[in-house]
Amino acid sequence: MRFQPRLRNGEIVKLSWSLNLYSRGNPVMWPREDNPTQRDRYIDRFLIVFAFLMHCFQAELDAHYLLNNLEDIEDFSAGLPTILLQTEVIVRYVDVINHRDELKDLLKRFYANIYVSQESDQSVFSRISRQLLGPRLITVFYVTTMLNYFQEFVVNILAGGREMIYKQVYFFDNTKMPQYLILIGINFWVGILIITMLFGDLNLLGELLMHLNACYLQLGKDLRSGAARLLESNDSSNIAADYRRELIKVLQRNIDLNDFAANLERLFTFRLFISFAASALILCVLLFISYKVCVAFITFLTHTNELDMMYYCGDWEQIIYRSDNAEENKKLMKLVILSIELNSTPFSLTGLNYFTVTLTSVVKIVQGAFSYFTFLTSMSSN
Repeated sequence: MRFQPRLRNGEIVKLSWSLNLYSRGNPVMWPREDNPTQRDRYIDRFLIVFAFLMHCFQAELDAHYLLNNLEDIEDFSAGLPTILLQTEVIVRYVDVINHRDELKDLLKRFYANIYVSQESDQSVFSRISRQLLGPRLITVFYVTTMLNYFQEFVVNILAGGREMIYKQVYFFDNTKMPQYLILIGINFWVGILIITMLFGDLNLLGELLMHLNACYLQLGKDLRSGAARLLESNDSSNIAADYRRELIKVLQRNIDLNDFAANLERLFTFRLFISFAASALILCVLLFISYKVCVAFITFLTHTNELDMMYYCGDWEQIIYRSDNAEENKKLMKLVILSIELNSTPFSLTGLNYFTVTLTSVVKIVQGAFSYFTFLTSMSSN
């Protein structure tokens, strides 16, 4: 039932270990395969509804904890990040479920036309892998945290304790062994869904952006190599027309990449808005994520902002200098101008068009969170 992306030749993609962990650890949010059986549909719908109810159940318990500690600012603040994170996850959960088919279509297009496999270009694949070390290190951190929770659970059981993973208050006795095991199991399952969602989106967005960035860079290389090949030729009678054909090919690929980038931005814009908005209040939990998403995007943004210069520096002036065909020179100049205008507006990844993902936006989140922190500190001291 789990969707398995394929390359253009039909070969199943070997996902990175972080995305593989995401797809297997969170089958509710990962797209399902085409043409599922009726049984698979029922199982999928049951898991979607059950996971949503369990998220809401955990949020309700978190809210009980806050209500019981309204007069204690320190305990209240300790429980606040949990319910904020749970609320963010519920909102993102609904968005992800509603757009699973769109994500599947995007992944199909990505792995068929954009993804740079290790077999096709070892050097580019290695460079992208190095760029994705940050998100994968965050994945290791989350997995280690979950394993630490499990270790504490085992120690707690052996010591005769009945502590839950999160700061929660139950409206019934949760310390009896049967109820406790069921509830702690729900705690762990919801925790796995949360951490896989957090690092899964981060790794997925990073992989999409870095491979897309590699394709944009390849456009400039192909344009310059095409111009160099034509300039080395002794025949200059059709050099402008030949270069124009090369430029049209690059432009067609450029338009396809721009369309993919627009679909990507449309799919992730709401998730980014929710993530960055929540980061302002739960900075300790999500600041590093926001920073890594921002760094990955800015690496990509730097190159897409230079696409207009790529066409301007594509050695077209050398082609025109060598060409004796005035009419073809005129057509080529018009196409070069069109190419520059096409990329005059850089691609931007936004949060519902409310903000653009930049280091400046991250700094503003830090400033806001610090103000919130100083307010809580002053309240605590009083």
